[in-house]
Amino acid sequence: MLVCGVELSGNDAVICLLSENEGIYYLPECRVRRIQCVNPDRVEDLKYFQKTFAKLVEDYKIDHVVIKERMKKGKFAGGANGFKLEAALQLTPELDVSLLSATEQKANLKHCPIPFSFADTGLKKFQETAFNVAFAYFAGKHEW
Repeated sequence: MLVCGVELSGNDAVICLLSENEGIYYLPECRVRRIQCVNPDRVEDLKYFQKTFAKLVEDYKIDHVVIKERMKKGKFAGGANGFKLEAALQLTPELDVSLLSATEQKANLKHCPIPFSFADTGLKKFQETAFNVAFAYFAGKHEW
């Protein structure tokens, strides 16, 4: 199963591809590390963002997209643009999308910790959150 972990940051969807097969994790190469929406206030830009993301999912045969859920209020609340991007991805017909809350992510990683250092992945530092959400998604699928 191939999962695309997503962190929405500003006008960008930072992504990380991760697959798992019988407890072995793979980080497939990907042509992009982030997909940008130039102006989320313009419907045309949101549609282009949505279409670009859907094409990535189709090209790489991604089975599931998991997005780090954004807090709606409080100190770490997400901005309006991020919620627009989140909705655009959730409403894309071709995508199987779920949100993973910080609480659920933390619980999953507690029961099934990442067995290697992030530095060993070869990913860029800005992709760490997207990687963590993808790994936590897999961790949540294991029996405890």
